[in-house]
Amino acid sequence: MSRSNLGSRIRQVLHERDMSQAELARLVGVKQQTISYICTHEGGADSSRYAVRIAEILGVNPGWLQSGRGGKHDPMVRIELEGVELSVSRVPLLKTEDIPGFLKGDKGVVRRQLMTDGDVGNRSFAVEIEGESMRPVFNAGDRVVIDPDKAAEPGDFVCALVGEAITFRKYRSRGTDADGTDLFDLVPLNDDWPTVRSESGAQVLGVMTEHRTYRRK
Repeated sequence: MSRSNLGSRIRQVLHERDMSQAELARLVGVKQQTISYICTHEGGADSSRYAVRIAEILGVNPGWLQSGRGGKHDPMVRIELEGVELSVSRVPLLKTEDIPGFLKGDKGVVRRQLMTDGDVGNRSFAVEIEGESMRPVFNAGDRVVIDPDKAAEPGDFVCALVGEAITFRKYRSRGTDADGTDLFDLVPLNDDWPTVRSESGAQVLGVMTEHRTYRRK
């Protein structure tokens, strides 16, 4: 009977997801030979510095992937890296078009997960930045974690619904109108893009609690 290790568990999840080692390598940002070595070297490697990132891509518990202990899909886990123990949570990584459905309770839209050691709420989600409206601080492909249960304050970065489109902007309060309705602007960091006013029907969906940027190839 072959022993279970990191490499064999990666192969198991790749098979379940019908994902190739080449696709995993592309998403992790390493050469295919690196993933091949982890998965096949003498039956599979026991450890790798890419294990947590691989678990994030595959949407599994990093503790289970590294050690075989715990559930494969536990939402909160404890992992140990080089003698340091961390508590991490998984939040759904959504496409922009899936955010409204997710916030209405449609869990079927969740396809991938993102690992975070930040403070996240029960309805928190992650999304990739699209477009150039928030450059140079936020670039296309960056990921942000959004908490819908946090109230927006001046200077916060927020995810918002404008018409039927999802946008990501800086929140600027303008007080309230005569009826007590909050007035605000959604401000881009790129001056080539327009500011969106609350009077246009904009709705704040949540506040950013974490920003991740990745090295571009």
